[in-house]
Amino acid sequence: MLQQTRVETVIPYYARWMRVFPTVAALARAPASRVLKLWEGLGYYSRARNLRRAAQMVVGRVAPLARPRGFRTSRRLVPTTAVDLRRLPGVGRYTAGAIASIAFDECAALVDGNVARVFARVFNIRANVKLPATRRRLWKLAEALLPARGCGEFNQALMELGALVCLPANPRCEGCPLRRVCRAPGDALPNRGPKQRIHRVTEDVMLAQRDGKVLLRRRPASGLLAGMWELPPYDGRSGRLVLTVRHAVTNRRITLRVWKCRLRKPPRGCCWMSPRSLTMPSAHRRALALAH
Repeated sequence: MLQQTRVETVIPYYARWMRVFPTVAALARAPASRVLKLWEGLGYYSRARNLRRAAQMVVGRVAPLARPRGFRTSRRLVPTTAVDLRRLPGVGRYTAGAIASIAFDECAALVDGNVARVFARVFNIRANVKLPATRRRLWKLAEALLPARGCGEFNQALMELGALVCLPANPRCEGCPLRRVCRAPGDALPNRGPKQRIHRVTEDVMLAQRDGKVLLRRRPASGLLAGMWELPPYDGRSGRLVLTVRHAVTNRRITLRVWKCRLRKPPRGCCWMSPRSLTMPSAHRRALALAH
């Protein structure tokens, strides 16, 4: 949940998630619609799908990990090494290193955005940290700096240093434990390359209601926001613009214009639904709430 999302946003989602899915087995048994509904509002829904798929692999409901080195308990396979963790869907090199070192005390390195920023400043790395060659250099540093024992605590300390002291802007250099060895203090680094171009998109959708239900359509089973329900596109016919919702997703700035329409029968591919229990994109959910 913390991938691409701030801690203060995640906390209520995490608390609710753990109440509903207190064990890996509970998550593995849950229908995809339930998982996505609990994730609604966090965005990047592939994370939720991957988490459910990983739980199913751990409890053996789908194909098990190949040649694992984890341990078995109650017929479940719990990966304990960074190598085996990376076989789970959605678990990359950083996540695997974090889990293996913090949860299972493996001597595994990690590099996230905070660690990359600390390394760029301490070692005066001026190359673009997004480039593969620079990423390889950062990972080599992370591996070389690992202590013989307590790698989990070391990794957590390194991440916290970037999160609380070596800030992206206005870093607290005077209180940094590495201030005597830092070769590039201040906020000039890291070099993250040219800023992403902002793409502005305007989408027109229709809001039609009947007997307490809303006209919705379901997105394709694959691709962006797969399988989620949304307000259908406005066809330009009779309608009244009732509200505008603005939404940001990475480098896209979306303006959602909502047109209230009256329809006798739903267009092809659309149906009258009660949206309460459905998973919808955040902008569409907000539009419904504002319209109500």
